[in-house]
Amino acid sequence: MKKIVFVFAAFVAFFESYATIHPTASAQVSGDASAVIVTPLEINKVADLKFGNISAGPVAGAVVLTTDDVRSSIGGVTLIATGNESNAASFDVNGAPEATFTIVLPLSIFIYSNGDKMEVIDFVSNRGESSVLSNEGIANVKVGATLIVGANQTPGLYEGKFDMTVAYN
Repeated sequence: MKKIVFVFAAFVAFFESYATIHPTASAQVSGDASAVIVTPLEINKVADLKFGNISAGPVAGAVVLTTDDVRSSIGGVTLIATGNESNAASFDVNGAPEATFTIVLPLSIFIYSNGDKMEVIDFVSNRGESSVLSNEGIANVKVGATLIVGANQTPGLYEGKFDMTVAYN
């Protein structure tokens, strides 16, 4: 009986030392998984894009309106100061604090008055094509553009809409 116990003890000792010397070919560990859903971006219009009062002459021209509300004329256009209301468009963007976002503006749009039209081109943002929300999750985006005025453009109030898209990146 002592011989059987001795052989069994030797057998166990051999396999314990073998397992220590020769680790198995695989290992396993657990990890955690998580996700954070952030506040969706929201845009609120603060002010519309207004080129103001303009007089069209016999030569075509343009009105450039910067994001700083400064307008200038090119060609046969006269800017009228009396009763003028001109300003860049303004939008408040709200979302996750310190998140980056892209800004997409149209290439061009048309504004209309009784069947006549003018083209608005070269939309530009004071924040470029991308920006960062503040640590409160807020950013103000101002938008300027250029209005193409035809020679002897028909008088009237010209109106149209444009879209600005923002997205997290």
